[in-house]
Amino acid sequence: MIVIGRSVVLPLLEDSAEPFFDEKQKILDEMTSNQEVYAYQTINQLAFDVQFRVSIILACIDLFNSGIQFRTFKYAYCNNTFWETTPLGGFRLKQGKLPAFAIRDIFKNGTKYGTECATAMIIVIYKALLDLYTEKTFNKLFADLLLYTWDYDKDLKLVTKNGGELLPGDLVYFKNPQVNPATIEWQGENTIYLNDNLFYGHGVGVKTKENIIVTLNTRRFPGAFLSAYLSDLTTRINSVEMSQYATKLQTTIKVVPIREDAIIATIGHTTSVV
Repeated sequence: MIVIGRSVVLPLLEDSAEPFFDEKQKILDEMTSNQEVYAYQTINQLAFDVQFRVSIILACIDLFNSGIQFRTFKYAYCNNTFWETTPLGGFRLKQGKLPAFAIRDIFKNGTKYGTECATAMIIVIYKALLDLYTEKTFNKLFADLLLYTWDYDKDLKLVTKNGGELLPGDLVYFKNPQVNPATIEWQGENTIYLNDNLFYGHGVGVKTKENIIVTLNTRRFPGAFLSAYLSDLTTRINSVEMSQYATKLQTTIKVVPIREDAIIATIGHTTSVV
């Protein structure tokens, strides 16, 4: 269910010629049919959310094809033209380097980078935003970039919640409760849901839910009896906060009101319509 202001709406893309029309409309259709409430203040925030989801899926594919390697923090490495490796295995932007150029370099020269799955998820988020922001805006917002697990920039607003219905572009976590301590890096896998039961995770690639679980289960300790599983944690962009900086949207939505003057109740990150 999609709510804009106090109206439950049916959204439709206006221009069938706009990029990724089918993918965007499918996302809108899923949001409309889901029981979960997706609340926005404006149509522009909804348009941003949908286009960001497409952009992050494209960023996943680009990162997968970039040649970037999977490495634990101890053995992480990066292109020292733009970044320096921190003692903990993160990548800190070098003084005088522009964030937009540095993020793009990861996708252009992926073989010069190696990191683990959480940092890779943050990288694709930044790349998706870079596709929607001007370079000037991106560079101003993220001037002091540090790429290190979930220690992301204070100006990057994400929302993590328990439960909810899975949408393309959502960040989700596969947990491996009986991981072999000798390969502790396989205690879980941060992934982004692409569509049609396919997920991208740095280290496992593009696989189905079932295949990721099989992969993680091979990294359990001998005699393990608990299977890896997809947790109910979901992380998404805060579209209300982050849409205000977007000037490169190519998504035009018209809405048909279904119910007006709806009463919206929000507890934590969960919204419901009364």
